[in-house]
Amino acid sequence: MLFYSFGTLDEFIENDLITSIQAESNRLEQIMLLYENKKTNLDNIATNLINTTNTLNKSKLDEFYSINNSLKSSFEDLDSICNLAKFLKDSLINIISLHDKNIDYNYNEIKAELIEYNKKSDQLYRQIFDFENKLTLVLDSALQLSFNQRKLKKGKSNENSFSKTSSYIDLRNNIEVNHEDNNQLLISEKEQKAYLPYKYEQVKKTFLESKNKYRTMQDVIDSLYILPLNKFKNSSIARFREAFNLIRNKEKGSITKALDLGLELMFKYELNPVIIAACRNLDELDIYLDCLDENESYEFTCFDIKFDISLQTAK
Repeated sequence: MLFYSFGTLDEFIENDLITSIQAESNRLEQIMLLYENKKTNLDNIATNLINTTNTLNKSKLDEFYSINNSLKSSFEDLDSICNLAKFLKDSLINIISLHDKNIDYNYNEIKAELIEYNKKSDQLYRQIFDFENKLTLVLDSALQLSFNQRKLKKGKSNENSFSKTSSYIDLRNNIEVNHEDNNQLLISEKEQKAYLPYKYEQVKKTFLESKNKYRTMQDVIDSLYILPLNKFKNSSIARFREAFNLIRNKEKGSITKALDLGLELMFKYELNPVIIAACRNLDELDIYLDCLDENESYEFTCFDIKFDISLQTAK
């Protein structure tokens, strides 16, 4: 707030305007920096929660949905705070410009701008107050869910161990020798693995940018394109996670958009989450969803989908 009484506004403009605007501008800079940092920190918390939650009791699914819906709302609130702070900073720049051009000629416009600024400033601080109160509740719920998840996993670290074998090289051409795309999703119940499609150029790019994380391009395949089926055991959580990661990691989209898609697909029970993981971009997923909604999944041609069913399962 730049001034506290309309009756003192003329005196404020004459004596304190420029000094007060400079101080107010610095405050807004600090608010924008603080809430951009909060956005980054909350992004890390949300991403960690989503990618470490693989199994939940069915009774907890609604809680998981509710927490992520609240996280989405929190990111929208953060965007609103940052946008409003920027709007106010631009308003201050405009007021200074009017003052410097011709204070006498622009006097009434300056007064109108200052009155509007005070209203918007009050709105900003109300939003900040509401956000901070809501965020405390959201984080408490998220951390409690994460804590319960860690307790559930404790002592079971070896239960879901996953050993990658050379069978993928048998099923596919070795990428080190044959620089070809793989345009097939294979879901193997026999091996309890999903073999995802990939583009050779994308694998090569990942390898070159990995800073020695992978020894070979085949290591990239083994790490990112061969997944254990138990990762998708809780299909609702898996749909949410894979949709979230599609937007964040493959599309480089905003976390709000990622949460939105995750919430949209979480309870779409007819959608196999492995399909989401296999989609290389949002366009492929949209095409598959259109085919699925029309009950014409056989019309999907972005990549082949094959199932390798074990004899024991087939009996």
